[in-house]
Amino acid sequence: MENAVAVKEKTEIAIADVKKYIAPNATDKELFMFMGIAKSFGLNPLKREIHFVKYGNAAASIIVGYEIYLKRAERTGKLDGWKCWIEGDKAVIEIKRKDQSIPIKWEVDRKEFDKQQSTWKAMPNFMLKKVAIAQGFRLAFPDELGGLPYLAEELPQTAKMSSEELAKDEIIVDAVPEETPEAPMPQPEEVTPQGNVVSQDGIDEAFVKIEEVVSKEGTTNGKKWKAFFIKTATGGSYGTFSETLADLANTYKEEGKLVRISHKPGKKAGSRELVSIEEEAA
Repeated sequence: MENAVAVKEKTEIAIADVKKYIAPNATDKELFMFMGIAKSFGLNPLKREIHFVKYGNAAASIIVGYEIYLKRAERTGKLDGWKCWIEGDKAVIEIKRKDQSIPIKWEVDRKEFDKQQSTWKAMPNFMLKKVAIAQGFRLAFPDELGGLPYLAEELPQTAKMSSEELAKDEIIVDAVPEETPEAPMPQPEEVTPQGNVVSQDGIDEAFVKIEEVVSKEGTTNGKKWKAFFIKTATGGSYGTFSETLADLANTYKEEGKLVRISHKPGKKAGSRELVSIEEEAA
């Protein structure tokens, strides 16, 4: 069958089914990459071995759970034991291979990954250990594990969720939640176009530094909603219902980084809806 992912159980998953049930808001390029990675590594999306996560129109993330690294390392027959522990603000992992005399040791610093989202606040040690496991096993088994997708905990755009949440169905999240379609789009008090704006298909890009992220809650037709306003150093303001985008904006604000934001006109004249946000390459 063409355009399908063949997994080890000899089951073929058609690209049309992946598009319909797993990655409905994927672009053609994102869908091609997802199918290609799944096929290359023999990962079955139906068994939750590989996940497609996309927030609104932001770039998609293709991720796996940390247990994939453990299973693949054991499958090599070269794993001779491992342990992971916490030392202060670091997670340390030590991995032994049967064909090497010296263990591989790797450590991960919490400040590089802990952005104070709810999952990191609830179980910081476990979250950090999972990052150490993924990075340590990629280092210890580069031929077998190199190129595997990262964990949710390793990427800023998915750090809000944990690997365990990937077993649920809510892994594709729209920028504007479907359950609050009648909620008004956040309206900025003032909208000032930023420099380096390029218009394409109704979506503009701006390169800015974030000065403030504020929230507002309300109820429309009996439905509660929470909106966020991302305000820039030059006076621009952009609205979104996505808590994930707001978390990213807060992170970039604290780091003082120049970011690229994509936005489109809101429902009301003069307003701007935030579509995506990412760090601008140096």
